[in-house]
Amino acid sequence: MSNRKKRRRATPKLPRDDYVYGSTADVVSTLTFTVNSVTGAASIAGVDPSTITRRLTHKRAGKDDKVIYSAPADDFSLSLGHFDELKRRFDYLIAVDTNTRKKPEVQEGYAVSASCIYYISEPIQTVTSQIQYQHLASYIILDTNIHAKHEPLGWHLAIIRHVAHPVLRTSRIGIIVDSELGKHLEINARKIAYYAGHYLPENVTLLYASGERTDTFANGMIKHCDAGANAMLDEMERRGLDELVQKDAPIDGTAKWFSISGIHSIPGPDRIAPDY
Repeated sequence: MSNRKKRRRATPKLPRDDYVYGSTADVVSTLTFTVNSVTGAASIAGVDPSTITRRLTHKRAGKDDKVIYSAPADDFSLSLGHFDELKRRFDYLIAVDTNTRKKPEVQEGYAVSASCIYYISEPIQTVTSQIQYQHLASYIILDTNIHAKHEPLGWHLAIIRHVAHPVLRTSRIGIIVDSELGKHLEINARKIAYYAGHYLPENVTLLYASGERTDTFANGMIKHCDAGANAMLDEMERRGLDELVQKDAPIDGTAKWFSISGIHSIPGPDRIAPDY
């Protein structure tokens, strides 16, 4: 009986579209699609390589397709799984999510945000059966500009505090985020700054994953970051900001940020099978 009830309650999974797209620099009248008979790589002459992007989406009634995952790709073949595609492009992966809680009783005159970072500590080329990702760092951001958006500042903290380590400067780093998708191509091409006049380091690239889905390991990492950020905001709501605002902290524009440790409810290390 219980099994029949579970089947009735189950929600059918929306069909996913897994595709690759790219853009030409100029308007063209024809496109030539070529497949390498040896490697199987598919290419389209005239497409800017920096615009080639793989996306996983599903349809939504009356709205644009929901993007679940988006990352740079090498070609149009779709010959590799999402993780294998990334193994070919990156050495290390981290994920960053920053949440803001807008409650007058919590804010005390500040925009209060929490940024949580997870990472895969081993080179992803060595991953075979399961990926272990774990908590790397967390930050509380207080901003007198109550309308400020702190997602890019969260990326900036991850880059200057962790990715900029001398050991990693020669490694290819993918940063998984869940915002500003429409700007990723220009940010990754270093055409625009990702935050306050700062451009991505040459060895860093942004990827997108939604924390509302669990289709890929990247979605799982962002989901953990989101849970960790919410745990910190819950703790700030419980404690209040009085103790924090009295401490010295680095200042960036109107915002100041604090490195946070010891939030017991931040999710611990996790393992997930890669989506080959």
